[in-house]
Amino acid sequence: MCKLKKFSSQVEALINQLQNTNPMSNTEVLQWAAEANDSLARNKILTDDEIIRTVTAEDDVGDDVTPVNPVNISHSEAGAALSTSLQWAEEKNFEAHEIVLLRRLRDRAFELKIGTAAQRKITDFFGH
Repeated sequence: MCKLKKFSSQVEALINQLQNTNPMSNTEVLQWAAEANDSLARNKILTDDEIIRTVTAEDDVGDDVTPVNPVNISHSEAGAALSTSLQWAEEKNFEAHEIVLLRRLRDRAFELKIGTAAQRKITDFFGH
């Protein structure tokens, strides 16, 4: 237990040196170390062959799945969803670049909606 306390004191000192952190108590460091140790014990280290077998088995599982037809979302639905997302992002004070991205996506959905709703000319129905 003496080595663990020495180690935890060293970890505590290193953590306390980090900028913008609150100092951790020795008890908190011991708890963190115990949780990390438990996590390592639960995660088994696999050999290359075991990794290949695991990945191959996971690939086989997906073969029995029937593909689902994708849902076709209209430009109007996308625009409405993006408008709602934009309003939510503004209410939650998201960063400016995130809000700008949502606006651009919403505007693009609107442009696509307008483009598909444009009135066709009679010449569009005849071969040129």
